[in-house]
Parts: sequence; C-alpha cells; structure tokens
Amino acid sequence: MPRILVVDDSPTILKVVSAILTRSGHQCQTARDGVLGLKALADDGPFDLILLDFVMPRMNGYQFCRELRKDPASKAVPVVLMSAKGDRIRAQFVNQTGAVDAVTKPFDARALVAVVEGVLERVKAGRAPAPPEGETMPDEESLGTDDSEPRPSLLPRQLEARAVGQIVTHVTKVVVPAILELKLADRGSAEALSRAISTSLQASPLDLLLTSLREATSASAKEVLSGDTAFVALPEVIQLLSMQCQTGVMRVVSGRRSANMYLREGLLDLSVATGDNAEFKLGRYFFEMGLTKRAEIVPLVEAASKRGARLGDHLVATGKITDAQRREALKKQSCEILYDVVRWPHGRFWFARDPHIAEAEHAKLGLALAPLVLEGFRRVDEWRVMEGTIAWEDIVVVDEAALQQVGANLTSKERMVLALCDGKRQTSEIVEDCDLSRFDTLKILYQFLSSRVLRGMQRSRTSELSLRSSQAPPPRPIEEFSTTEGSVDP
Repeated sequence: MPRILVVDDSPTILKVVSAILTRSGHQCQTARDGVLGLKALADDGPFDLILLDFVMPRMNGYQFCRELRKDPASKAVPVVLMSAKGDRIRAQFVNQTGAVDAVTKPFDARALVAVVEGVLERVKAGRAPAPPEGETMPDEESLGTDDSEPRPSLLPRQLEARAVGQIVTHVTKVVVPAILELKLADRGSAEALSRAISTSLQASPLDLLLTSLREATSASAKEVLSGDTAFVALPEVIQLLSMQCQTGVMRVVSGRRSANMYLREGLLDLSVATGDNAEFKLGRYFFEMGLTKRAEIVPLVEAASKRGARLGDHLVATGKITDAQRREALKKQSCEILYDVVRWPHGRFWFARDPHIAEAEHAKLGLALAPLVLEGFRRVDEWRVMEGTIAWEDIVVVDEAALQQVGANLTSKERMVLALCDGKRQTSEIVEDCDLSRFDTLKILYQFLSSRVLRGMQRSRTSELSLRSSQAPPPRPIEEFSTTEGSVDP
C-alpha cells in the first residue's frame, strides 16, 4: 500500500485529501506545515509520495523542498505541488524543485487520484525527473515572476477613471436598448424609464458592474479581504476567516448569482441568497418540512411584507411554527447556500468587518464552517458525477412496473420529483420546475434513473436512455439508494 505524506496548513484540505486517497487504497499521514512535514519524514518515513502545499506558515512549500533535497535519505521522494496557486507557478515550481506534477485546489477527487497514481506509475517506471541539489536551488523569489501575469500598474486616479469608463460602457450597453424599445410617448415618463432601466440591469450579469463599482469608489475602512475566486479558492478563504475567528460579512458574486455569509467569531450565523437564487427562498424549507402548503407560501410572504416582518418571524408570531422550527429552516437554508457557493466555478468575493449586523444577530446560528466546507467539497464531486451522466434533453417517464416494486417506501421529496415526470418535461425542465434545490432534485433523478424507476426517452425515438453510459448497471432495488441529506454537526 503506497504511503503518502500530505503537507498543508488547512485542516479541511488535510481531511479531504486523506479521505479521498484512503478510499482509493493509499495510506496517508498529514502534517500542518513544512517543519512538521520534515519531522514526519525523519520519524515516520520513508514515504512513496509527498503532496505539498505552497503557502504555509513557518516553512512554505519551496523551503520544504529545498530542505528535502539536501537530505540524501529523502532527496529522491517524488513531490506533487498542491496549491490554489498551482496554475500560476506550476512550471517554475516543477522545474526548480524537481516536483513531478501539480494539482490545484479545490480538488476534484477523481483528478487528484489520477495525478497521484500517475506519478506513482512514473516513479515505478523510472520516468520521474532527477531531483536537484538543495544547495543549487534558486531563491524562491524567482517563483511567480512570469511576465504573462497581470501586475498592478495603474495609479488610483487612473484606476478610478478606468472603472468609471467600464461602468458607463456596461450600463449603456444594457440600458439604452431597453429605452429604445419603449414607445415614444413612454420615453417622457419617469415611471416607464425607471421600470425599463431597473428591468434591464436586473437581467444583466452583475460581476463586471459590481467589480467596477468597487474599484471606482474608495475602499471601505472595514473591508479587509477581496479577490477573484478563479485565483483564490473560496473554501480556503472561508477556512482562513474561520481560523482567524473573524466577524463580518462575506459577499460572493458569480454572474447573476450572489450570496452574503455573516460570520461571528469564525462561526456562520446566517447565509442569504441575494441574486438569482430562487431555490434558496426560506418558504421552500417550511414547505419541505411540512409546516406550510405550497399554495400558502405566496400569501404568507405578502402578509409578512405588509407587517414589515420577515417570513419566519411572521409565522412564529402568528403561531403557525415554533421558534425552533424557524431556526431549523434557517439552518437548512444557510448550509445549502454555502454548499452552492463552494460549487461556483468563478466569481468575486469581499469580506468586511462588521460586528453589528441585525439580521445575523437575530438568527445567530453559530454553525462551524469546517464541516460545512467538507460537505461542500463532497457535493461538488457528487454533482460532477451526476451531471456528467444524465441526458439533460431527454423526456423523463415513469416505469410503472418498477414503481410498484418501490411502493410506500418513497419519501415526500421523491414523490415531489416523480409528480413532475409526466412524459412531457425534459430532465433539465424537471430540475428547474421542482421546489427542491437543484442538487436534491438532480440526486433523486439520478437515483431513479439508475434503478430504472425512471426512463429517459429522446424525442426522436422511443428506446430507453436512462443514462448516457452504454453499459448501464443492472437494475437495483431502490432501497440501496439513500436520498436523506446527511446531517452537519454545527
């Protein structure tokens, strides 16, 4: 069994990587920084491979490699860079340290296993690069000096002027066509113009506009952290804020989606979806919990709005739910929003200190972030597997014979999904129309298609296409699949 040493300062990454590799038949040991990594080599070596983070306290990945290459006993151990910066410094790190490969966080489980097993095979076949001498390795400042990397070169006034120009261009592009579509008589109406401008801006992607607004205005004195999630992995940012016991709000924007996460001393007090995220409205959770009927949600929201109250508070005040039930719904909502944000492939984030946020103080959920991030990683892997095997354009129909075998074992969520499988909707339409989250709906569809309770039918022919794979597994009893969401210990 191959022995692998994982060196990273993030407890979350250590847990995730260890779990992935252990399931794949590897033996893992972890270290929280380069100093402890060297100690593990001396005390518990030898190891067949080292997975190494780049940015760590006390001793970073490059310094670790320099010490590693100086020791004849460990000099030849293969190294794989494991960092959120992997894409940018991959070539320099590999060339200067003799690393065999690099993998970028957050991890795709299959990609991580493929890299590890590929490196082990290369080493076994004698195709790994020769390690350099530690004394001859260049200074670590030479890393990350690729001229292709963008460098800040604009003065504040130039940056502001550029940002203002971007705002004008963006607003003009989306607003002018909406105004020109108005009738001539309506162009003189302030109400009609306001409505046209509002509609056009709401329908446009928010990333560029919000980024430009942030650059065009002076940074808030409370803002302490911001960045692009394409370069700074969001789970790592969340983990950092948790470890530093920060209090404030983190806003994340990706296209038309956006979310606010309110932290108190490193704990999550509340998550709120603020953009195009209708699936995370609080009323949905009351409906899922059996506390309201679907038809009641809109009238209840309107009644709460008239009182100037939040939906949950209104339901508690009117005796329809208890405070504990409201808190449970908020917990489900906050967790699912964070899981979804972890899955966003790109976007921007801002974190600002603010110890007095009334909405968060009212909720005060106090959820630990580490297990939430781990669950988010797990869902990312599961989503990719399901998304890559389901035929989104197929019409989904129920196999009545298979359904009869399931009988009364169906959950309320499963019945909700089956009710939409009417032989008219495509898979993608069912996911959009269902009152459950996209993840829960897709998971139930995937399980039913795998167990042949559902069949996917192309419009042009009637042959069965439950999954895209040409070698689909034989039917399995529905009892083998679990659609119960795993609980997260706050």
